[in-house]
Amino acid sequence: MPRNYRLSNSISITVSLFIALSIAGCSNYTPNSTVVSKDKLAEYNPKHFSNKENSTSVKKHLKNEDELIMRAIWHEQQGNFKRSNAIYNKLYNETQNEEYLLKESTTALYTGKKLQNISKLKEYAEENPNDIKVQRVLLSSLLNEKRYEEAKVVAKELILKSSQPIDYELAANPYIYTADYKEATKLLSEAYTKTYNEDILIKISTLLANYMKDIPAAIIRLEGHRANRGCGDKICLQLLDIYSQQNDLDKVVSVYETLYSETKEEAYAEKLIDAYIFKKDYAKAIDFLKNKYDNKELLYALYIEKKDYKKAVELSKVLLVETKEPKWYAESAMALFESATDKNDKAMLTEVVSSFEKALSNGVENSVYLNYYGYTLIDKEIDVPKGIMIIKKALKMEPENTYYLDSLAWGYYRLNECDEAYSIMKKVIDIEGLKEKELIEHWDAISTKCKR
Repeated sequence: MPRNYRLSNSISITVSLFIALSIAGCSNYTPNSTVVSKDKLAEYNPKHFSNKENSTSVKKHLKNEDELIMRAIWHEQQGNFKRSNAIYNKLYNETQNEEYLLKESTTALYTGKKLQNISKLKEYAEENPNDIKVQRVLLSSLLNEKRYEEAKVVAKELILKSSQPIDYELAANPYIYTADYKEATKLLSEAYTKTYNEDILIKISTLLANYMKDIPAAIIRLEGHRANRGCGDKICLQLLDIYSQQNDLDKVVSVYETLYSETKEEAYAEKLIDAYIFKKDYAKAIDFLKNKYDNKELLYALYIEKKDYKKAVELSKVLLVETKEPKWYAESAMALFESATDKNDKAMLTEVVSSFEKALSNGVENSVYLNYYGYTLIDKEIDVPKGIMIIKKALKMEPENTYYLDSLAWGYYRLNECDEAYSIMKKVIDIEGLKEKELIEHWDAISTKCKR
């Protein structure tokens, strides 16, 4: 088999394919996000209400009222909203104190439980139209019970009285549930322009791209945020989903460049290099590795890929010193051989053999290294019997590997053992065919000399 195969398969670094970009024909962007995160609705509401601000005069007292309050608060603090809700329900029913009604309503949202006193909550909200907290609780409760048209009425009243972004975001929910995405986007946009919150923009872009099928508009919103306010993980990853589905590799590269520049996270650096390699832009990948991201093993792999063997030799020696891993003796031997203009240069071959021997004596048993070394000993007629012995070690690891079988056949040919050479080479040709120059040369030589 050709030496280039032996070399490329010896590289210990595996450069992953950019799988997301191999998807063809995907015209629609489908991000992994839900329309409305129901479990977040309760976050719009205060967990605690002032005793004075939201309660009217107490109509009744319970003997054990203080005890029930303490139990309800304790369960609430423990996250057991189901138990606290039941206690607040009992407290309200027994006392008619609106403070307990509001606490019952809030804890019901956390449990997803239907509010037993929602009619009373509506009455209280009507009596206190300017109490924003109460309107939020009512709106969330109506959403929880899927009473979306009623929720829209409360939503309109809420944003008339409040300019807070949280209320615009909450008001968008009934429109999302009823597929009125245009109105929902309008309300979410109001919330976004007041805060430039990334989570709100993700909701907007999801609605635009996934539900309104307006991918260009989603890109404009996301890229606008990226240009003016930077590209955090959420925004950039949303853009990457879109550009990957569109197979827009240049944009993918651009986003990964931004992500790494802003976060310095190793995962983004590796993805950026993947993208450069997928584009076959090795120059940029190498420049990035030399100046912005220190990964010498990956840089070595790129030198090999680019066939810049002289630089690969230099770097393999640096890696040997830094890592103390004996595999770099083998890597440097192969890179040195590939870099040589004269493949028969005795000094070069001596150094190649010396490096391979150091690798093997230090426990390196990688089958690809063994095959490369063994084939070199055979092809250059340095020590054919030893080469055959080393190839057989590689074949113990991979008995059906045709590359190794080719090397073994060539060894027997060098020893004039025609029967062995011919039978092994015939097996290789039956599997691989005559597609490569070196295979053709081996087959012609062996079949001519060993013709039966």
